[in-house]
Amino acid sequence: MQPPRSSTPTNAQRPRWSVPWFAAELESLLAVVAAALDENGTLIEANAGFLRLIKAEGVQPIGGPAAKFFSQPDFATLVHAHSGADAEIHRGLLTMSNDLGQYRTLRARVWRVNSQVRILAEYDIEELERLNDTVLELNREYADAQLQLAQANVKLRQREAEIVALTLTDPLTDVGNRRRLDQALTTEISRAQRTQQSLCACMADLDHFKRVNDTYGHEVGDKVLAAFGRLLRRETRATDIVTRFGGEEFVVLMPHTDLEHGLATAERIRGAFASFRIEPMSIPVTASFGVAELGPGEQGEPLIRRADKALFAAKEAGRNRVVAG
Repeated sequence: MQPPRSSTPTNAQRPRWSVPWFAAELESLLAVVAAALDENGTLIEANAGFLRLIKAEGVQPIGGPAAKFFSQPDFATLVHAHSGADAEIHRGLLTMSNDLGQYRTLRARVWRVNSQVRILAEYDIEELERLNDTVLELNREYADAQLQLAQANVKLRQREAEIVALTLTDPLTDVGNRRRLDQALTTEISRAQRTQQSLCACMADLDHFKRVNDTYGHEVGDKVLAAFGRLLRRETRATDIVTRFGGEEFVVLMPHTDLEHGLATAERIRGAFASFRIEPMSIPVTASFGVAELGPGEQGEPLIRRADKALFAAKEAGRNRVVAG
């Protein structure tokens, strides 16, 4: 029989010398189980975590029997361990139950001190394992989301680069457009002046191109322009900037190239294009070239103007030739 309440000290009634053995911070903590029982299984002290475990949140069972809540190992096994000596009597898993028939497994330490059985445990290992599994799953999902986001960002940057490239590309010839030339002029002239390196501009114009359109139609004329664009890309370096200036005129910027090598490149392109045969045309199409090297302090517009002047001189001299500006 449970002793009368008047003879059983509650937490509030307990004398100063019998304050709980566990730290005050544990008194209201639900995540940790802390309790003390006498050797008969009577509950002497308990924190909120222990009361929660035995489903006694609204009751104060201090002074009542608590041995029945110990399932594996049972309370009798714990009490008789180590023959009554003050020492740790259990370390590991501890399964406890409540009056509702529910069981919980904790990772616990149990020891005897001055005829008391004291318990300190984590609440509870199954919940902790489930929590760890949940955290791991969330981490995996987060990592997957981060990977997908990174891949999406790469695709987005690639798409942005493609869009930018399209705005700088002539759709017919697949070389740079006038906007690309303007950008490249600013960049390459600044680089050439900073590094004291040479820079050449080569302007090309297809000879008698109006005659091609008038004789064979604009569809064949477009084929000629596209073929010339492919030839320019093939006969120049990756560092050269090939652009369509407008109509049948093209400009190639050649960094790190002096006038001598610029003229040689233009001559190679001229000869290669003159040998082209484009169906259904029975005669070859030729091109004229003007080449100018960047002068000290010169800017883009004057450089292109000198190359254009040299191109005009090539046409005046009979076309299908290269002239230095």
